[in-house]
Parts: sequence; C-alpha cells; structure tokens
Amino acid sequence: MPSVAEIKAAAAINKPKFEAVSLFAGGGGSSTGYRMAGGKVLAINEFIPEAINTYRANWPDTTILPGDVRKLTPEQILTEIGKAVGELDLLDGSPPCSAFSTAGAREKGWGKTKKYSDSEQKNVEDLFFEYIRILRGTMPKVFVAENVSGLAKGTAKGYLNEILRELRISGYQVSCKILDAKWLGVPQSRARAIFVGVREDLWRPEFHDKLHPAPKSSIVNLTDAFKGLTFSEIDKVETDIKKYSVYKLLQDVPMGGAHPKRFSLKKAHPQSYSQCITATNGSIGAANACHWDNRAFTVSEVKRIMSVPDDYVLTGTYQQQVERLGRMVAPLMMKAVADNLCNLGVFNADT
Repeated sequence: MPSVAEIKAAAAINKPKFEAVSLFAGGGGSSTGYRMAGGKVLAINEFIPEAINTYRANWPDTTILPGDVRKLTPEQILTEIGKAVGELDLLDGSPPCSAFSTAGAREKGWGKTKKYSDSEQKNVEDLFFEYIRILRGTMPKVFVAENVSGLAKGTAKGYLNEILRELRISGYQVSCKILDAKWLGVPQSRARAIFVGVREDLWRPEFHDKLHPAPKSSIVNLTDAFKGLTFSEIDKVETDIKKYSVYKLLQDVPMGGAHPKRFSLKKAHPQSYSQCITATNGSIGAANACHWDNRAFTVSEVKRIMSVPDDYVLTGTYQQQVERLGRMVAPLMMKAVADNLCNLGVFNADT
C-alpha cells in the first residue's frame, strides 16, 4: 500500500489516468483510492469541518467546496475545475448512509433530523438525489457512487430502485453490485453497494457486466496487516475499555466471534480479517469490533484495517480520528474500482 508521500511523488511525474470530482468526500477515503489508481482529484465537497480539516491536511492542493451539498450547483463545480458540461472524467459520491444501515432503526428514522458526526442533517436518505442533480448538471463520462449494503435490503429496496431509475434516465448505462472490501485487498469485511455508470454516448457492448472489479483469490489477515506497528503508552490509554461494561462481555467472546446478545460487540481474530469498522468505533466503551487483546483498536491499527496509508494525517481527538476513518470508503476498494475502469478503457471510450 503506497504512502501519501509516494502517491504525491508519482502524481508529480505521471500524467493522470483520469480526473475526478468527489461529493460527500469526508476525510478523503475514495479520493485516496483514486489517487492510488493514478487519478487526479480536482475538487471535493464536504460539510463537516473536521473532515475538511483532515482532507486539507493531506491534499492541500485540491479545491474544497465546503458546505451543504444542497446549496452546491453544477455550474459552481465546472467553473472551479475549468471544464464544460461533459468534459469531466468521473464524478464520485458517497452520500451519508446511516438511514439505510442494517444496524439501527432504519426506516423508523427516515425523514428525521439525525446527528451526523459533528453536525446534524435532516432527510439524509434523500441526499443521493442531490448527487443525481449534480450528475445531470455536469454529465461526466463515468460516475461511481457508494452506499451501505443495507440499501439493497428490506424496505430500502424501494429507494434503491428509485435511485437506479433516476440514474438511468440521466443518460447512463448503470450497474450496481454489493462488493466486500475483504476481497479487494482490505483486511476487513466491509460490504458496500457500488454504483457505476457510463454515459450512453460512450457505452460499448464489451463493457457489459464488467464495470465492477473481480474479487481477489485471497484475503489479508490482521497479523500481516499490523506488521511493523508498535503499541505506545498513548495507545494503551486511548484503547483501554476496562472501566466500561462491554469489557466483561468482550472477555467471553471468542476470537473471530460476536456476543450472542450484543451482536455488534465483536472480537477480531489475528489470522482473519476484521469485522466492519464503523463511525461508532471511535466511541470507547460502545459495542464495536475490538482487538483480540480485549481493547479497542489503535488509530494506527484502524488505518491498516481501512487500508489508509500510515502517514495519512488525521485531525482531532481519538474519537474524531477513528470516527473519520470509520466513515471513509476503504481506499484500496476504490482503487480496485478505478483500476478496473481504467483497464476497460472507459475514460478513453470517445477516442
């Protein structure tokens, strides 16, 4: 996995394979994956201040369009990046997805104001349609959108079908698949719905059923993923959960298993991948995926689990750093998606 320094060095000497704009960019997970694949991120949109700070700390040369995406116009984006409608290679987006998560109240919370990171958002389940609004105003060659796998389950399937319909009538051939990051080089079970679309005028028959990357033949276990990491005194303090009630419960959970009643309380196995890391992993004492030593994961360990470079700068407290990581798209997952699109030649389909 390349470091941020190596990614920047490669970008300085190589022509970008594609250019992207990212909406709901968070701390830069998908952006990092695109850069790993040889892409250039021209601009991003994000509204959480600490996420913006994190993004800027790592990618200071990228244009940041802060604020609520509902107030962002396609014209603003195109003006900032100096392109006309149809000239952008890729529009990326990861609309907040807590409303569709398989954990929590799901549809009971639809349409209500919810706490999201350091702020609040209302009707977060409708933000995907803001992404579609900007898609129609910019008309990139390709789009990639990410959401939780829960979007394809239960009542949420109605939203999924509506999203697919709106994407297709926007002028794109669209494919949506559930991909698990553990089969794409990430040492974590992290299932996500990945939407990929190619503009109608660029579509070729050979693209059919090939817009998503094929799974790798093996997984990366945590022992290998954690090689070279140290456990500092600060780490010891930050990850200590002995004073919380979950500590006693965690002691009885076998490695690689979950508590029979607190299903979200899980213990990792050193010879396997991690269970899914979420934003709540930053909340010490909550029922989350934990280390086999009956403690929380360190920030450095969560970086490795998420496939985020070791030298990636994270701002804020331990809770904010781990939350930021838990909300990210795993970079190696998005690198696999971008590599596949590059190999298919979708960015050069008009030549």
